Amino acid sequence: MEQDFPSSALGLYLHLPFCLSRCGYCSFFSVPYRKSALDEYVVYLNKEKALYQRQLECPVATVYFGGGTPSLLIAEQIRQLLSGLNLLPEAEITLEINPLQITEPYLQALNTTPVNRLSIGVQSMNPEELHWLDRHHKPEQIKEKIALCRQFGYRNISLDLIYGLPDSSVPSLQRTVEKYLTLKPEHISCYLLTLDNDCLKAKDKAFLPDDEKQAEQYEYICSRLKQEGYEHYEISNFALSGYASQHNLRYWHSDDYLALGASAAGWISPCRYQNPADLNLYYQGVDKGAAFPQKEELSEQRIVQDYLMMGLRLKEGIALDEFNNRFRFKLPELYGEKIAKLQKIGMLNLTEHNLALTEKALFVSNSVIGDLIL
Repeated sequence: MEQDFPSSALGLYLHLPFCLSRCGYCSFFSVPYRKSALDEYVVYLNKEKALYQRQLECPVATVYFGGGTPSLLIAEQIRQLLSGLNLLPEAEITLEINPLQITEPYLQALNTTPVNRLSIGVQSMNPEELHWLDRHHKPEQIKEKIALCRQFGYRNISLDLIYGLPDSSVPSLQRTVEKYLTLKPEHISCYLLTLDNDCLKAKDKAFLPDDEKQAEQYEYICSRLKQEGYEHYEISNFALSGYASQHNLRYWHSDDYLALGASAAGWISPCRYQNPADLNLYYQGVDKGAAFPQKEELSEQRIVQDYLMMGLRLKEGIALDEFNNRFRFKLPELYGEKIAKLQKIGMLNLTEHNLALTEKALFVSNSVIGDLIL
């Protein structure tokens, strides 16, 4: 079978890089919002979608509108981008949304689209932290915003939370987490703040909590959310039963997904590809009909490494039977010595059925996974 013809359902990611204003901690590709620029971009997204018409004949299990601020799209544009897709009846369709855009008129229009999951960029319930994050909503607005989403029938809501903020502590984080819990979201994504050197607030690195304090905050989040019935199913993600992000699970299971839009990166085994992080270069590529730009066919060794790197982010880890079915050798045959060393220091747990990080390895997962695969 050719690499560009997945044998099972696909995921689809659409990147919308436009933002009303740029957050100083963000290093993702983004551009200032202008309606005319967004309208032109949507035209190109639809053109790019047409380049993958044959791949999109497959059933589409998940769609994720990410950004940027994809909630700058109007309902007609969302319907347009989803039109012609072979969406499964139970397809999960997620839209990242800025709290300020959660209004009755917007949700009324959004209800005319197939979007059935909202990922809301709350980030914190502390006014000072929101100000530092360049977020313009107020904590006291969020309860009303969530209630409005419920009123319009949204029963799968995820809230983003950022921890490890400047001068933060477990008590300050606790106040935010407790306010999140009163909102009863189905899903919470918790991200440790990292300030890349090219972001606007890189100079504030000196005010970040040290590693030990960051670890304490992470351990608090894990413990408190577990108490409230959230399953800690991935390093940074927590969900009530049945509400794990199906789209992100595709990444962690190394399943096939297409990615459209400037800077978006996709995976159709055994190839990765990525669009340029530049609007003009992206438009030029689409006009030339360049499907799978910057395509790289990965070696089996690299595919295995990526599979381990992504799969070990899941609390359940990697199922050995599934690994054996995908690859031509058994996992302990290639990594047995490294697995044994990491087991000995309490970082990995190998059973008859799976390989997983231990609880104490979760916060330092990048180092542990790096020690295993490199």
